[in-house]
Amino acid sequence: MLFNSYEFLFLFLPIAVGGYFLLGSREKNSEWANVWLVGLSLFFYSYWDITYLPLLLLSIGVNYVVSGYIIRYRKEKQQNNAKMVFLLGLLCNAGLLGFFKYTDFFLENLNDLGAQFPLLHIVLPLGISFFTITQMVFLVDCYEGITKERSLLHYALFVSFFPHLLAGPILYHRPMMKQFKDTALRRVNWDNMGRGLSLFIVGFAKKVLIADSFVSFVAQGFAHPEQLTLVDSWVVAVCYMMQLYFDFSGYSDMALGIARMMNINIPVNFNSPYRAYGIIDFWQRWHMSLTTTITNYLYTPMVMACRKITFGKAMAATFASMFIAGIWHGAGWNYIIFGSLHGGGLVLNHIWKKYHLWMWKPLGYVLTLLLVLAAFVFFRAASVADALQILCAMAGGNGIAFPYPVALFLHNHWGVDMAYVRLGELPKKMLVVSLLLVAFCPNSNVLIQRLQPKRKWALALAILFVCGAVSLSQVTEFLYFQF
Repeated sequence: MLFNSYEFLFLFLPIAVGGYFLLGSREKNSEWANVWLVGLSLFFYSYWDITYLPLLLLSIGVNYVVSGYIIRYRKEKQQNNAKMVFLLGLLCNAGLLGFFKYTDFFLENLNDLGAQFPLLHIVLPLGISFFTITQMVFLVDCYEGITKERSLLHYALFVSFFPHLLAGPILYHRPMMKQFKDTALRRVNWDNMGRGLSLFIVGFAKKVLIADSFVSFVAQGFAHPEQLTLVDSWVVAVCYMMQLYFDFSGYSDMALGIARMMNINIPVNFNSPYRAYGIIDFWQRWHMSLTTTITNYLYTPMVMACRKITFGKAMAATFASMFIAGIWHGAGWNYIIFGSLHGGGLVLNHIWKKYHLWMWKPLGYVLTLLLVLAAFVFFRAASVADALQILCAMAGGNGIAFPYPVALFLHNHWGVDMAYVRLGELPKKMLVVSLLLVAFCPNSNVLIQRLQPKRKWALALAILFVCGAVSLSQVTEFLYFQF
């Protein structure tokens, strides 16, 4: 079931929210509201493919048991046992993710070296990257003594909560437990309901009206990289940049909006990332829950493991963290290069700041966007070879062909005959709109904070929703579902 589907919009979501508050309004046993959310979240997940529901339940059960032993051993001051169980838990989670996500990639590379292993063609369970990393972070918090909660119901809800289950944002146990235990949050708050619904509609419009308009053009461009020349390769890359942002930030907005309707706050994931003036600034604005996780659970432990912390060691940890983040995104050398490019960019940015080197701020914006754009080409391309072919075209290696109207103008007014390319699938107006939005419009969370309960706001949001609902003739998945 997708957020951008009729069954979700008009059946699942109203039933989920209505049932939550109906059960939560009971004077006694309002905890049934959380039971309701767990049940619906599991139904939401199994709606895709019920064969993967046992995998999710097994993951929840194993991690809950492991966390119990870690907390128990820590309480009894059996540090060695706590550490052993903790490492075993991390290994189980990493093994689960590795088997489903990286087995075929590993076999393919062995076959390239001369082996002849048959590929297993394992289908990646939806959301496995997110619910696995969520639980690994939880085990770390248990081992560090940060988390001591032992409610199976609350833990199951923490992992399976349907707004974030498939593509984040990444949740953290302690702040979520406080909300799941607070009985006051199980009563309708009309301000939260209004702002949450508004945020959901904005995210819905981002996905359906903007991101989905680029689908066919981007797919065609990346499917035939050998046909791209200078101008159309840049247009394809920029369109994907817009598609990915509005798709993923749209999903995050909808997730935050649904949670807020139920008085639950989950982390903000985007803050106008394409206005970043450096790659450090970019990762403080893009997929912010992942950035926090990388910083707290990868970078910091690596740095603290050093006997003497130096700038060089910190930069090595920075690069290693982004390298791992690239691998986490997907099984392929293109994802490794994606992470490495960002890791190298972060190191260079830190060096620049350390030595107080000057840079004209507009140039900083441009260089940041160029690095992000190049990395996204690897992120989207089917292979490293395809990505290099597109980048070669962007550098002019495949020649120059202007869009047909430009070539026609040059011919009619200047007598210049140039090769041309027809960009018939390009949504020109939506490309302009998306560029203007990322450049000048407040991000959705700021916009919702400024929201006033006035008729013009309600009318604007109603129009957005109707336009989005009418556009659902072809339902498309969210891009981050494949990671």
